[in-house]
Amino acid sequence: MSANAKAGRLVLVHWNEKEAKILATELRAAGWQIKAGLPELKELKAHPPHAVVISLRRLPSHGCEVADAIWYTKWGRAIPIVFFDGEPDKVEATRKKFPAALFTTWDNLRVILESLAKSIRDGSPK
Repeated sequence: MSANAKAGRLVLVHWNEKEAKILATELRAAGWQIKAGLPELKELKAHPPHAVVISLRRLPSHGCEVADAIWYTKWGRAIPIVFFDGEPDKVEATRKKFPAALFTTWDNLRVILESLAKSIRDGSPK
């Protein structure tokens, strides 16, 4: 991922702490401010991130629960959710449940995030 100063704030949800630290480091190197771990709804409401990035590599049902909790609220529906990786059947089930979410692989995540960063800079919607 290329460096992109002031890209924005992301919440990274991944169910392997060691791997999450590595992924967060890569996102920080690309210019993103990262909060890794399970987000608290009151914190998301008070300080909405530019996106919530959820791994489907492990425990995809848990990732869906996080997305459900966020999009259950009216204010949370404005936060883009980006799912990445996962087994094809789990990804397809998640796509059906969250058709408004974005889906990608970790390797292609930067393209989605660069698009979000551009919309942040331009002040336009995602």
